[in-house]
Amino acid sequence: MSPSAAAGPAAVAALPYPPDRPGPLRAAAARCARLAALSGRVADDLAHDGRLLDGCWDGTASQGCAAELRAATRVVRSLGDPLQRSGRLLADHADVVRDAGYQVDALRQDYDDVLTAHSARVDRLLHDTGLTGPLRRIELQAAQDSHQARLAALHRRHEAVLEQVAGHARLTGRQVRSAAASVVPGRRSDGRPVGDHEARLAGLLPLLAAMRSAAGVRGSPPPHGSPPRVVQTWWSALTPDEQERMVRLHPSELGRLDGLPGAVRSQANEQQLAADLAALRARSALTDDERRWLRNCELVQQQLGRVRSDEDPFSLAQLTAQLLVFDPGAFGYEGRAAVVVGDLDTADNVAFLVPGLNSTIDSAMSSLTSSALRVTQDARRLSPYETTATVAWMGYDAPGLGNVGSDGAAFDGGELLLGDLLAVQASRVVQPHLTVVGHSYGSTTTGTMLRDHETGTDDVVLVGSPGPDVEDAAELRVPAGHVFVGASSRDPVSYLDRFGDDPSHESFGATRFEAEDPTRNTWRLDLDDHSKYFNEGTESLSNIVHVVTGDYDGVVRAPYRHETWLLPDGINSDPETDRDPTSR
Repeated sequence: MSPSAAAGPAAVAALPYPPDRPGPLRAAAARCARLAALSGRVADDLAHDGRLLDGCWDGTASQGCAAELRAATRVVRSLGDPLQRSGRLLADHADVVRDAGYQVDALRQDYDDVLTAHSARVDRLLHDTGLTGPLRRIELQAAQDSHQARLAALHRRHEAVLEQVAGHARLTGRQVRSAAASVVPGRRSDGRPVGDHEARLAGLLPLLAAMRSAAGVRGSPPPHGSPPRVVQTWWSALTPDEQERMVRLHPSELGRLDGLPGAVRSQANEQQLAADLAALRARSALTDDERRWLRNCELVQQQLGRVRSDEDPFSLAQLTAQLLVFDPGAFGYEGRAAVVVGDLDTADNVAFLVPGLNSTIDSAMSSLTSSALRVTQDARRLSPYETTATVAWMGYDAPGLGNVGSDGAAFDGGELLLGDLLAVQASRVVQPHLTVVGHSYGSTTTGTMLRDHETGTDDVVLVGSPGPDVEDAAELRVPAGHVFVGASSRDPVSYLDRFGDDPSHESFGATRFEAEDPTRNTWRLDLDDHSKYFNEGTESLSNIVHVVTGDYDGVVRAPYRHETWLLPDGINSDPETDRDPTSR
């Protein structure tokens, strides 16, 4: 075959193909739908604020503020229909991209078939002893001409597919732009449009002054425990320079304020962390408490750096690390901290990992952060067009063996967990898919909280649980069918029933998933198997990640445990005992 003959196949093979997965388009369409629903709620909130401000003061400033709020309400309310239309348009284009992918796959197969057939024909002609030299050359040239013609036809079909996708993309872009242009800008009482620069400036200045006055913009943050809505209003009324100054001058106060964005709290907490480290390291001698304080600070700093040294498995970008909670002197210097793997302000999915007995910053922060890293990265691999933030929540005074008999630690810890869950939700406009994963006594703490409070939690996962402080899954305030349980047949803690019923029994009403570890003890209960639920490649980690991402069809169910008459609830009553574990 001549060099010119080979150019045809190479040219066809080098053509760009359209994306073979329309995932980003479908994700964008889904976000449009969520934002469309949100726009109505935000408009209602703005209208409510307008009614609250009515009658608060009189004069030009009052009129300007009321006009701006009415205009803003109209603009926000008008977003719903364009967003819905844009979502439908993007979903339609995703179908076009998907169908084009199928066509390209078929063309690739045709291309391979053409190459195979041509190679066989040339080989046959070369080895045909009945052909003379001149006749063989004629037949080979004819075969080559036919081959080039078929490749050219494939080339034209491929270009047609690409042009079809490109044409539909251009049409979709025009339609989305048209939908965006239909947003009602709103008009003032005198008929002038909101876009008029002078009128807009005149209206906004009194509004800004009123907001700052109402928010109590002064030289210090609101006190700890202020309602998140008050904190949000105060923060948004500050200028960027004022916000930067607040973080610099009041890091410890800002780090504890519910309602601030996660990134702001993290910046404040990390500034306090750096200040603590500098002050402690500068001292010539430290007390025992100060040494524990320093140790907690160093460990938290190490985990933040460890997260940031890793990368997103899909985008290969540096992972985001945030410090949601930082109180190294809490609980007699055992410490309270929450290191986040991911961005709490933007993540589609947020998971809180709640640890069990004897968990302190010193003893468990490193292993808990490892678990959070695995959950976030495996969630990205499973659902690459969504983002996940996992909170390594060392946020309560976990009991030791000496005081585990009381559920007081679970109640107190549940109150702290509730505060941090609500704080994350209060700081966001679009709410994430929220999962709480409680391990060991952490499942008791989680169950106590969900029994007593409405938390906004979508899913709860109980692993290695000695009991979630309830007798029935229906007592946990999450949507029906969204309580999941992982219990290894070799984990002795999961058989204790110390705090409520064993959730791995059918009567409890939860979904039990497979949670055996390939490295489990082969013949007996083993306390080591209590700490394997987040190990890399395990059944348990895989199923936890499916729940965290909302992929419930991917959760592999396990048969429930049962009671054996006259025998204690133990390994002999678990159907999972004899199944060979798998690595995932």
